[in-house]
Amino acid sequence: MTISDENHLTPVGNMPCNSVLKTTSQVTEAKYRLEALNLFPHHDTIKAWDTYKIIEIINNADRESFILDVGCNDSPILPMLKRLRFRNLYGCDLVLRSKYKYNFMNAAYSFYKKEYKPIVEMLDDKSLKFSIQNLEATNYRENMFDFVTSLSVIEHGVDIQKYFKEMGRILKKDGLLLTSTDYWPEKTINTKCVLSKGTPDKIFDKNEIEAAVVIAKKYGLKLIEPIDYSFMNKVVHWSKTGLDYTFIFFAMKK
Repeated sequence: MTISDENHLTPVGNMPCNSVLKTTSQVTEAKYRLEALNLFPHHDTIKAWDTYKIIEIINNADRESFILDVGCNDSPILPMLKRLRFRNLYGCDLVLRSKYKYNFMNAAYSFYKKEYKPIVEMLDDKSLKFSIQNLEATNYRENMFDFVTSLSVIEHGVDIQKYFKEMGRILKKDGLLLTSTDYWPEKTINTKCVLSKGTPDKIFDKNEIEAAVVIAKKYGLKLIEPIDYSFMNKVVHWSKTGLDYTFIFFAMKK
């Protein structure tokens, strides 16, 4: 994914936690803030925005907090949190690549391997607890995690009802679910299955996000603050689908 052209930038300011990505300047500020924490850049620059939101929220927590990153394959969240000295780090995905597999990927990944070494190596890190399983029905015990992170995952064929039900089950009381996803306020149809098998990758509209918030409440998850739905530009361009849109991020508390 790339950043779409943007002619009119506005100051980032103190944006709400639960909000829509509005401008490329917000992406740039997030990138600088990650660097200020001595963290590596995201290989997909546009993802600095929601990555930083997640890191910013968790960084103030106890280093013994139990943290799960769902859809962790290729995600920077766990290696970043390890660098920030968090110790109880878990990840799950339907597929987990190994360092060996990365070494034999095509040339398109040469930059990725060079510039994003922590992600390439994280699955060989024995201190990170990975497992191959479906986030809709995990084998984690009830009330296990202080934080669950979901960085651009739910758009890839995830059943939203099952997602919130399972996250509500495995989060501790007062635990936080941190979710980002593809978004545009009006319905945008994608017909291509890029990262989802058999289901086109979804771009959520405002009505669908509002409906998801209602579903989450059924499982004890509530927004920590209202979502700021105001938007400006289609900041994101996904070349594989030819679509332009943006991101949305929202934190929920059990």
